[in-house]
Amino acid sequence: MKFIQKEHGNGGKQTYELINELFKPIFDSEILKRGDDSSIFDLASNKIGVTTDSFVVKPYFFRGGDIGKLSICGTVNDLAVSGLVPKYITASFIIEEGFPIEDLQKIVRSMKEYADIAGVQIIAGDTKVVEKGSCDGIFINTTGFGVCEREEKLPSIEKIKGKQVVLVSGDIGRHGACIYSHSTELGFEEKIESDCAPLNKVINELLENIEVSYMKDLTRGGLATALNEIAQKANVSIYVEEDRVPVSDQVKALCSILGLDWYYLACEGRFIAIVDEKDKNKALEILKKYNKEACEIGWIENTEEKRVYLNTSFGGTRILDMLYYEMLPRIC
Repeated sequence: MKFIQKEHGNGGKQTYELINELFKPIFDSEILKRGDDSSIFDLASNKIGVTTDSFVVKPYFFRGGDIGKLSICGTVNDLAVSGLVPKYITASFIIEEGFPIEDLQKIVRSMKEYADIAGVQIIAGDTKVVEKGSCDGIFINTTGFGVCEREEKLPSIEKIKGKQVVLVSGDIGRHGACIYSHSTELGFEEKIESDCAPLNKVINELLENIEVSYMKDLTRGGLATALNEIAQKANVSIYVEEDRVPVSDQVKALCSILGLDWYYLACEGRFIAIVDEKDKNKALEILKKYNKEACEIGWIENTEEKRVYLNTSFGGTRILDMLYYEMLPRIC
């Protein structure tokens, strides 16, 4: 069998064969092997976190990753920036009739590879097959579970206060630029590599060594939208120095050609951390071990305006607002 057929979603023999011959051998989870309708597992913690997400990225293979890697990294990162240790993930697949089995195997193997890297287990899932033309290849839905091992160190929006500094873990906009560069209509010869990666190891080291007030990963809406969400929730203003924000020459070139603003391009392996001034050097030392582009980009002010301001390279200041138009609908 080279392609997904409608019968793979009928709950009968073909479904059973797909699960037992493709998913189970690759994921290799003892919990999955039981084959029960529900998975029973242990999360020995006073606090447990859960996140859920859906992934519809187009194309489903891109430079630096694929929809499988993205689904694991995105789920792990949502748990990690909340101060949780990711443990388990469920994965549900909606697959279009005619989808190549070889591509499905690559995607599932990628999920297994990055689940292992992040130290999480895939413990439950579901597969549905829809008619050709109904879902554009493959969609993946995940739910992630994490435990709180250091309750006193959980980041919280309430911990944000004036004069704290804003750090970014690496250069921004790579994932969104990557997906744009794969567009056949735009005709880019060189594809930009996505920043898609799990963040739990660097975040864990950060939490072990310093007090982090708050963290947020930079996904849809990019840096600008993430900062605006923080400003609104924390009732503060955030000032960003344009000259400090790390952006690769490739991303800048693509934005120049297409008239895009890199502050709104998505990342899938970057986060911002808000820390006290006294802790910033130690925090940057840790961040730079994982990405040399990590840096301080701004600071917090206690004001009632709840805005994000960008101090520009030309000496002026402008409002960096939240994303209000659709730049790219299928980046994750």
